[in-house]
Amino acid sequence: MSATKNPLTPELCRTFVLLVRSNGSVTATARQLELNEASISKRIRPLVHGSQPHLPRPWLEKRGKKFHLTAEGRIMLPAAEEHAERWHQFESFASAGRTGGLTVACGQEAAGGIVLSAATSFRKQHPKASFRIAVVRGRQRIEGVANGLYDLALVPHPPVAVREIARREVIIEPLIDDELGLACAIKSEWGKMFTESDVEIGVAELTRWPLVLPESDSAIRKQWDERVRRHESAESPRVAIEVGGWRVLLGYVLAGFGVGLLPRSVAVEAGAKVRWRPLTPTLRPANRVYTVRLPTSAANECAESFLRVLESVKG
Repeated sequence: MSATKNPLTPELCRTFVLLVRSNGSVTATARQLELNEASISKRIRPLVHGSQPHLPRPWLEKRGKKFHLTAEGRIMLPAAEEHAERWHQFESFASAGRTGGLTVACGQEAAGGIVLSAATSFRKQHPKASFRIAVVRGRQRIEGVANGLYDLALVPHPPVAVREIARREVIIEPLIDDELGLACAIKSEWGKMFTESDVEIGVAELTRWPLVLPESDSAIRKQWDERVRRHESAESPRVAIEVGGWRVLLGYVLAGFGVGLLPRSVAVEAGAKVRWRPLTPTLRPANRVYTVRLPTSAANECAESFLRVLESVKG
């Protein structure tokens, strides 16, 4: 007896996502996909009725002329959106082919800092080489290197996590180690209290001020939350602001919204306006950036050259 054909395909995921974004309208979805409505209705049938064993519960239900998410559909939508986007990236990558250039994946902070500086120098050395920057989440950077979408990635993940995500041999090298501590604006209402001591900040001091922290799903924030949880304290620290980007976070510190978790190098940029203090080792999240690349790559020579430039500008 032949196995039941799995209806879950890139086309089905894309159709599902577009249908949801079109407020459940088959007509609007068909228009975007340049198909007729009958084809769309046939394609989404497994999502409406289920299809054992691959789709045990429906993702969509029809009410009137439109389709709406079921409880299962709401759970599956984020994964379907990610899968559809990844497949789109893969198709673009495959159809474009590779030239003698370089694609670097990094975070927003690095894109406007060290990568920008390195890219400027790299372009002078290799004026004819194509160069592209992709700003995506850390996990996507690692997966992108592993599947050949990116030639080089800058990530905060430790080597053991990189290898687990990549699931293939990759070269991992440390690039920057920028110590994290807490920073406070001198003229804020907490400035005097904060500057009274020079010792490392422990968990007891965290409850004295509202905190400005990276967004909750970032790698640094997850490290921070885990370290704080390890310390038994009668009072939990109060989080006032959660934002992405170190310099954005610094802006909120300077505006007096609270005491912020910042790398020493970023706090130094504010000069005398900010006081930075180190954290105790048990509270301090690691802030090391690693480069990740495949052992062999079509752009290996360019990647090696870019790495040398990164090393020269990281200070």
